[in-house]
Amino acid sequence: MKEQILEALNITKTYESGENRLVILKDINFSLNKGDLVSLMGASGSGKSTLLNILGTMDSPDSGEVRINGIDTVKLKENQLAEFRQNHIGFVFQFHYLLPEFSILENIAMPLLISGKTRNKALLSAAELMDYLDILDRKDHFPAEISGGEKQRAAIARALISKPDIIFADEPTGNLDRETGRHVLNLFQKINREMNQCFFLVTHDETIAAVADRQYYLKDAALTHIKGKEL
Repeated sequence: MKEQILEALNITKTYESGENRLVILKDINFSLNKGDLVSLMGASGSGKSTLLNILGTMDSPDSGEVRINGIDTVKLKENQLAEFRQNHIGFVFQFHYLLPEFSILENIAMPLLISGKTRNKALLSAAELMDYLDILDRKDHFPAEISGGEKQRAAIARALISKPDIIFADEPTGNLDRETGRHVLNLFQKINREMNQCFFLVTHDETIAAVADRQYYLKDAALTHIKGKEL
């Protein structure tokens, strides 16, 4: 039986707009296990990113629990959440958010440097990941000097470097051409298979969602399991 990493219980989220109350998520129940590769689809504005942000502890639900490794993250204070994310969660977004004034190697090492690791150890770990992701020859380049696909590989390496329990990816190929996007998806599958890394992938594209072992769809504030073995 797989080790459970995340459990969301009865997650509800609403927004107020003037006199209107918009229900984004209603009584969402969901779980992630070690080694899962899960995708979430839904139309624009359906609440996909809201759910990702809540599961990733960057937003809070109106009610419900988000337990990661048995800890109810909804009850953690902001300073505790920052440390928790640093140790347990990685993020890959549509835009890479690499810091332009630092080399690619330094960008990837940044989470370890922030956490207090020595510069030598952090850079060595970053170089090992760059080698694994086949971008080591770009270690001394700056973000403006590499391609979009290489930037996204660097962002993936940065998400991996703290050895997180879960990587949340929000439209990670949305800023790439189709061929480059396919390479990134192949990379997710490789990392999932070889590192047993858990991924939660949000997309509006059926082709992208299809790489996942379990697929979900979010519509009218409800989560529907549409493909793959439900655990």
